[in-house]
Amino acid sequence: MSQVINIFNESDLTFFFPTDWVVRKFDDTVAYQSLSGHGLKGVDFIALSPDGKLWLMEVKNYRPRNDERGQEHRAIRRRPQELAEHVAQKFHDTRRLIRIVDSSLRKLWWRRAWLWYLENIRPNEKSNYWFWSEAFRRLNTSESIVFILWMETPEEPDNYDESTRTALTGLLEPTAHLYVAEAQRDMGLPIRVE
Repeated sequence: MSQVINIFNESDLTFFFPTDWVVRKFDDTVAYQSLSGHGLKGVDFIALSPDGKLWLMEVKNYRPRNDERGQEHRAIRRRPQELAEHVAQKFHDTRRLIRIVDSSLRKLWWRRAWLWYLENIRPNEKSNYWFWSEAFRRLNTSESIVFILWMETPEEPDNYDESTRTALTGLLEPTAHLYVAEAQRDMGLPIRVE
């Protein structure tokens, strides 16, 4: 794979993904924009790593932030169970959206032919067609899915992260990987945040 700078901003945080990953900021994709407004919510990032994993990542930044006028605002944290339900719904909706996009791409014969070429002859990580096809392929093996809730909190750990992770674990497939991380506790993930 070619070297790509994988730096993205989300919720006043800068995320650095490994250069050999293929990453999309989901809200910025044409696929998401064409499907938004239909009651489905997507995660912040979808990534494909060279080891065959599909990474779905939601970001929550509860640290105090300044708006454009310089006034400080603090996001109100939900209870762990409520946050877990909200994030789990985003994970489920994103998986559903990936299926919808793949199905839509395969409706026309010429797209099916192009996808076959990209899947079997010449993979191209710059191609959105290839990206969605590959995301769909990885989606069908729950062991290949990694869920990340990146949650920046202003105070020392008070069991909030662990309570949220426990609640979220009960709402996701048992074979999927789940991480609740933040800059100070990155859980050994290959993603860096500033």
